[in-house]
Order: sequence, then C-alpha cells, then structure tokens
Amino acid sequence: MIHDGDEEYRVEIPWQNMYSAPPAVEAADYDGDGNKEYYISTIQGTGTGVHVEGLYYVDVQKGTPKVSEYTNVVEDFESRILAADTLDEQFHTLHVDFLDKNGESDAQESIDLDLTRLLQKMEGYTYKSTGMGAQVRFEFRGGQPFANVWVGINMNEMADLVYETSFLITAPVSMGKDGKFSLGDFSVRTSYSRYLEEENSNKEESDMTEVYTGYYDLTHNGYKEKVVTKVYLEEENGNLTEALRKAGNWGTVEVYEYLGDGQYGSIPLWSQEFAIAHAGNTQIFLTQKDGYDYLVVTSLWTGQGICYYDYNVLSPVDYSFDRYHNELKGAEHYDPQFFTGLENWLKEDSLLLVATDINMPQGQEAILTTDEEVHYAREYLTVKKEQQQRIEEIE
Repeated sequence: MIHDGDEEYRVEIPWQNMYSAPPAVEAADYDGDGNKEYYISTIQGTGTGVHVEGLYYVDVQKGTPKVSEYTNVVEDFESRILAADTLDEQFHTLHVDFLDKNGESDAQESIDLDLTRLLQKMEGYTYKSTGMGAQVRFEFRGGQPFANVWVGINMNEMADLVYETSFLITAPVSMGKDGKFSLGDFSVRTSYSRYLEEENSNKEESDMTEVYTGYYDLTHNGYKEKVVTKVYLEEENGNLTEALRKAGNWGTVEVYEYLGDGQYGSIPLWSQEFAIAHAGNTQIFLTQKDGYDYLVVTSLWTGQGICYYDYNVLSPVDYSFDRYHNELKGAEHYDPQFFTGLENWLKEDSLLLVATDINMPQGQEAILTTDEEVHYAREYLTVKKEQQQRIEEIE
C-alpha cells in the first residue's frame, strides 16, 4: 500500500523481505502532468554472490495506479558496453569502451581493467568475457533513481562470474513518454579485491600510500570534503612515476563526505583511478570559479587513428556542470574549442592533482601533486596544447 497524505493506492509487486529491508519509495511529478508518480525498488533475490533488486514506476491515472517494471535493465547496460575480445598481451589489461545515452562513444568513461593479479590467483584459467546480472541495485539521489550494476569476469571452464576484478556502472534511470525505461550517461568505477593475494592483503593496504590530502567544498553545501590521492607503491620503489610505470600499479583520487565533528565518511562519494600502462589517460584538476570549488576531469588520448578530447566539470555526487567531447580523425589532432572551453574553468594556478599520459615527453608521463610538491594546470595543459598543435602541423 502506498500512503501519501490522504491518498492510498494498492499495488502488487514482488518483494523478498530479506534482512527486513523495506521497499524504497520516491514520489514526484516525474512526467510533468501535475500529478505525483512513484518509483519503488524492492529486493528480488539474494544468495551467495547474488543481490538483485527491481525497479517499478507507478503512474496513478484517474485514481487507478498503473505499474511498469524495468525488466530490461541488464540488457540496456549490456548494449552499451564494448569490451575487447582479448587482453593486452603485455599488460594483461582488458580495454572496455562505453556508449553514452545517445549511442555515441563515451571516451571519458573508457577503462583498462588490469587482470594481472586475477590471472595469477586463478592460474590455469583464461579470460573469456565480461558478464553481469547477479549484482543489480537501485538507489535514489534527490528523488532520481539510479541503477548500479557490477560487471564481473567470465573465465573459461568456470560456471560463475568472478568479481574479484570488476567494474561498477552507475546510471540515472528515467521513464519516457513512450512508457519505456531508459538509462542516462554512465559513471564507471573499477574495483580490485585485495583477497586476490590473501597472504599479502595487509601489506597491500599499507602500500596504498596517501600522497596528498586536501579539503574543498565540492558539493557546495558549506562543508569541505576531504580529497585524497593514493598510489600503490612497492617497498623497493618509492618513486611515484617509476612505480606507476610498472604494469599493474595504479593510483586513485577519492573524495570523502564531511560528517561533522571532524569526521569523514569511510566510502568515497567519488573516485577515479589513474595509471600510465595504456595510452588512455586521466587528468584531474581542482579549480575555483565564482567562489565555488569544482573538480575537472579531462582525457586527451589517441587510439586507432582517432584523437579524443573530453572534459567534465563535475560534483562528486554525480552532477555535471559542463561537459565537452569531440573526436578528430585523420590528420586533425588539435581541437581549439576544447582548450577554449576548458580555459573558462581552469586558471593557470588551478591545482593539478594528477596527470597521467603516456604520450607526454619522457619524465612527464605522470605528474602528481603531493603533500610535499604542488603542481598546477599550466604544467600539463601548456605542453599538451603545444604537442597537439605540433603533431597536426607535421601531419
């Protein structure tokens, strides 16, 4: 029963009352007709390695509720995942591209999933494909439903998906005027389980070294979140760039919510991994405009004869203030509109948290701000801009 003020509606939907978790319900005028509609998510099934939730949309028409179930959520995710058929032989990475909500390539969310440790742990098995369906959850942010799907790895001669190395895709869900559900643009996060090397799990925790901590009001709520940069270092190698150049090593930038009384959340609001094992790259800046703090994430890389230009000005709660994407083919390498748009957000002294780019000159493939050394936007962008202009002139 939906109780909303003086209104009461009876709907029939499946719900397994596991862990005494009640259905989640959100109400708003989603279709703009002046009346409330309802989104409801319920637990559909749980088990070893399984947690599946369902999403329902209730449209009350002349006092009668009409229920629509989002039955194709897994298929909708799968249709926009473009995973390579084979692994990179040198680095044992799986390259995965994604399509945006319009069916166009979304270079910003491309990932290279490192399977080195998984293959070592599961010696004798080989990569087959990606797979999903066992981990499907829904959540609400400001009344907006979001779908979260974990994508695991299918290994040859194994029946179940492996999630020790995986990636999480999050996307907003909406109901169209045609009565069909649809997914918005993806947000993708990779995950590597430390249980892959159980005997070294404590060692790995200590070796994920925090190299930078800062505090910025990125959610614009009057409280500063904690921004942390971590890098996986080995005992024999404390140099950040050299550590990142080794296959399988990576770093992360994470943003943690301020909870009050000097305490911060244990699960990051937002995180982004970076590495220089592939031509795909990530640059993360912290900037300020009109008195507000912003995260700016860019990606400039070349692959299969295409130059990708992408920037995203975002909040760690998955809200984008400005985004640009373009692809140049053939002899074109320089995109002035990209740099013009970016200059509206970045100043020369905007903080450069991380820039990983294997196409940069030797010694500049990884630039990281640490607690001891500060870097600025101009150090990367000036070199990259000149580099792209020079390549186009040569072409």
